[in-house]
Amino acid sequence: MDIELRLLRSFALMHEAGSISRAAERMGCTQAAMSMRLKTIETELGAALFLRTQQGLDPTPRGAELYAKALGVLAAYDEMMSATRARPMAERIRLGMPDDYALGWLGPVLAKLSLDRAEVEITCDLSAHLMAKVQRQDLDLALVTLDSRPALTRAAAEVPLSWVGAAQGGTVRLAAYPEGCVFRRAMIASLQAAGRPWQVAVQSSSHAGIFAAVRAGVAVSAVATGTAPPDLGEGGAGLPALPRIPVYLVSTAKLRPLARRLEAALMTQMLAWPNR
Repeated sequence: MDIELRLLRSFALMHEAGSISRAAERMGCTQAAMSMRLKTIETELGAALFLRTQQGLDPTPRGAELYAKALGVLAAYDEMMSATRARPMAERIRLGMPDDYALGWLGPVLAKLSLDRAEVEITCDLSAHLMAKVQRQDLDLALVTLDSRPALTRAAAEVPLSWVGAAQGGTVRLAAYPEGCVFRRAMIASLQAAGRPWQVAVQSSSHAGIFAAVRAGVAVSAVATGTAPPDLGEGGAGLPALPRIPVYLVSTAKLRPLARRLEAALMTQMLAWPNR
């Protein structure tokens, strides 16, 4: 059973007006046409929707129930049509990067763009996962840090790392991303080269877990220089220097105009990063 939206809207107007004639005026049709629409709906449902009284139409329990549900259907339809007619199609850009990069400097990059007719969908994840999404074309652009240069690289830069948190004497406790993270390996390699004992005390796939451990004073970690939260000083007194790490901007072959502007803004940021 399918009830046309025109019939459903006519029923809703009859319910609100309490009169077939007044509903017909609002719909711009004859009273006979409106009566036929009501008869059609009642036939489809197999139940009376109104009781005819001297004062007009009195909804039956079935009519009251249908009206309550019809309002939601009509509102959803009107909203859909309004959105479709009123706004041009937005250009959608799917951008990925580790959440510490996003936290540190994505805001200024986005501020350089005009997003009046655009929608930027940002995915924060581990670099290996982001790279896989780009290869599947689930992302248009991504910033990743990997061991080797990906085939889809559009730009590359080496950025410095900085320690965050204060290390205590003895074993250096680390807050690190899971195995495979370039930051993790850089911290461990630097400590081993300096002959410092270490242990991974906290492991997390998000910056929230990493920085919570650093703020609690139970571990230290490493960030790309300039991306640490304002309350966490970069430095790491007494800890060995960290190496620079590669950051790659990767993307699919075809980019729409706004995506190309975003790519250019990201490239500019990458070129400025080593000089921080």
